Amino acid sequence: MSVSARRKDFSFDFTGRIAVVSGAFQGIGRSVADALVRSGAEVFGIDPKFSESTEVVKKFHGIRGSVESSEDVEHLKDYFMDRCDHVDFLINNAGIYFYKSIEDSTDSDFERIISINLRGYFFMIKSILPLLKRSDSPSIVNMASVSGQRPEAGHPLYSMTKGGILALTRALSADLGRLGIRVNSVSPGNIKTPMNDADIEEQARIRGMKPEEVEREYARESVLGRRGEAEEVASVVLFLLSSAASYINGADIIVDGGLLLV
Repeated sequence: MSVSARRKDFSFDFTGRIAVVSGAFQGIGRSVADALVRSGAEVFGIDPKFSESTEVVKKFHGIRGSVESSEDVEHLKDYFMDRCDHVDFLINNAGIYFYKSIEDSTDSDFERIISINLRGYFFMIKSILPLLKRSDSPSIVNMASVSGQRPEAGHPLYSMTKGGILALTRALSADLGRLGIRVNSVSPGNIKTPMNDADIEEQARIRGMKPEEVEREYARESVLGRRGEAEEVASVVLFLLSSAASYINGADIIVDGGLLLV
């Protein structure tokens, strides 16, 4: 069975559930949003790349918005408080990436990646928390990365934020678990997404290689010998949101094809 066929085997029933997904325009975030819609959920996807203030397709609401500042998140909070009596699921997925050494990183780089990759997660959870408390099955999934598990040379800022997400997830699983809100994270490896493709292009430029050569290197880093698909990460996110994971709290699930094994 092909990878494409296998990743469509999973199914969950989220009929009547309401989910909020940040970074939902493309890549893993869009795959998560689409999978939730197919499973019956009503999904509010947030991303500054949406062309209209709100794009509605079936049960998917694409909202043009950002999590970069507390003011941005406050606007989103007002939007959801006006339209939703509760929220069942929050998936923090918004993120940016810099392939820069510490010497080349600027103050602006530091502030921006912290604002989106870490501060944005914190304030999204804080803002949506009153609505999550009204759910009978609330769950939060934060998108971390293998870069937070095993940082590598070339992207200290990105690794720093992803390590922070892992710590935030564990801390909040203790705080919010007492309220019945489960908090978990997912750490993808090399996944076929626009951000990962851009990283390959940048590394190829810096190292004087062809992009396909760098991509083959990425594939060889996985025990499975290939890059992952965004849908393969989405299936793990949906599992963590589902009743099948009702006793999982404070966990991080690595989706890397065995990259961290070698």
